[in-house]
Amino acid sequence: MLDLSRLTPEQRQAVLTGDGPLLIVAGPGSGKTLVLAARIAYLVTGRQVSPASILAITFTTRAARELRTRLGAMLGASGRDVDVTTFHAFGLRIVRHWSEELGLGPGPVAVYGDAEAMEALRHAADEAGIDLEEESLVDLARGLERFRLTGDAPPELAERLRALAEAYESLLHRRGVVDYAAMLALPLRLFNARPEVLRLYQDAYRHVLSDEFQDVCAVQYTLLRQLTERHRNLAVVGDPRQTLYGWRGADVRFLVDFQRDFPEASVVSLDRNFRSTGHIVEVANALGAALPYGLPLWTDNPPGDLTVLYMAQDERAEASFVAAEIERLCTERLVQHPGEVAILYRTNQQAYPLTATLRERRVPYRVRGSGDLFTRREVRDTLAYLRLAYQPADAAALARIVNVPPRRLARLADDLRKRPAPIGELPARAERYGASAVAGAVTLRSLIEDLHRATADLRPAQALDLVLDQTGYRSWLAGQPDGAARLAHLGVLRALAADAATNLGDWLADLQVGEDAGSPAEDHESVVLSTIHGAKGGEWRAVFVVGVEEGLLPHYRPLLVQTSEATGLEDELRVAYVAVTRPRERLYLTLCRSRRRGERTVPRHPSRFLRSLPVGGAERAA
Repeated sequence: MLDLSRLTPEQRQAVLTGDGPLLIVAGPGSGKTLVLAARIAYLVTGRQVSPASILAITFTTRAARELRTRLGAMLGASGRDVDVTTFHAFGLRIVRHWSEELGLGPGPVAVYGDAEAMEALRHAADEAGIDLEEESLVDLARGLERFRLTGDAPPELAERLRALAEAYESLLHRRGVVDYAAMLALPLRLFNARPEVLRLYQDAYRHVLSDEFQDVCAVQYTLLRQLTERHRNLAVVGDPRQTLYGWRGADVRFLVDFQRDFPEASVVSLDRNFRSTGHIVEVANALGAALPYGLPLWTDNPPGDLTVLYMAQDERAEASFVAAEIERLCTERLVQHPGEVAILYRTNQQAYPLTATLRERRVPYRVRGSGDLFTRREVRDTLAYLRLAYQPADAAALARIVNVPPRRLARLADDLRKRPAPIGELPARAERYGASAVAGAVTLRSLIEDLHRATADLRPAQALDLVLDQTGYRSWLAGQPDGAARLAHLGVLRALAADAATNLGDWLADLQVGEDAGSPAEDHESVVLSTIHGAKGGEWRAVFVVGVEEGLLPHYRPLLVQTSEATGLEDELRVAYVAVTRPRERLYLTLCRSRRRGERTVPRHPSRFLRSLPVGGAERAA
């Protein structure tokens, strides 16, 4: 029997509400994951709904893992039958199953990450006649993704983005790959073209639940509506104050206007914060008061310590303060170990002085999303081999490893970087470089084909071991001057692979779209460094939000690219709101008088968000 005795009346209402649409507005720290798991468990045990007919969609693999764990505790073995997945994984599953109907051909469908997608966009822009000397490729990529996910574009750019989208998607189609936007758009395209396929999914899933609903874009919302249009059993959980992905098409109005599309919906509000001390909740409410939607939080937790504001002379002094304070927290047993502490920042570049200082002081740390790890050449090489083992037609992966370890194919490697080709075309492309190049290409093609067959049923860690041995990459690496350190990085990668709860293809897809791959067990006692976006959904006993300055938080770019400064500022205020609601006991806000920008030192100014915050214990740099 499901025990709901520890839930509040509002939480029990969210769990026990009957069929039909349900909107749960859940503020940070209000127990939304517990409520989501309990509602699923109630459907199974109290309503005798088949676990296999329940689809729960989250935004991150980390959130999906947590929900699966809670369901296992509540339902036992039957909890594994509930389909808990992410939007991109669900979409990719549909694309792979119906790849021939979508014109992608039989066999596994490869996934492009940001680097390969940018390379493909560069080619597509050239085909569309767009001069990249006059336009930022990064800005173009963001505009294109938003256009593909929402159809929105400024009138003066709509025609050009439409032409670019056609060229880019045609290029992906020819290469037999998908990117993040395609994982969402292609299933919708399939459902619109083949209603009988949509009916299969509607019949398969009788209850659909969506977490982080405030961050859905138009395509995701349409997918949810189509999946549930026959039975209307759609339960969504979200907080309008925590919308972070407006640049990717997320639209908080889908949450705010949910009752317009589902007038019969039940609505439950969860505004009690169980996570944080009273002073932290006070800071959150001071920030949230300026946002147009959402309710203030309340808590009956003790007041706790005041938020600490620290102004450093520069980023090195800021990093020194953070590291020293973490050491003090550990020494005085205010936290049990460094893993109970997080350092959050607006941009990845802010991590560099922090990691350097933590390393100097021997404070263990890890970068959320394994950012340090996945910039390593040996890790990227190994993942390219794994991608080829999964999908031999992955031309971008082949271009990376065709001459790694050296195979006397350096000139062919240069050729492939300019004009990627699948493994089947490799011998023909090698002909211009002589007989030895052809022989090397034939040998490599055979190796990849053998790995494809051998890894078909292996778990990610098993496939990784096989690839490192069969390709000779491990032994070659061991012979390099820095081989020991580079092999250690591969050891961390293997630990991540061993922790993966998915198959090889899904694990690689998660990595390609920037998902947190999990962490080896020995890293759980290390300080977490993360962007604020990457920290969403996380909580720690102590949190340092660094760089609370104009230009960083709020970041200057959203204020420039939004249609109005007010819209951009509102988006940045939500980012700050998410940051300050992560800690349970201690919150630190740090900023600098000056920072290095390239070869220059530039003055910095306190964030406008600090003006109304109740902070104390402020320390000033000398």
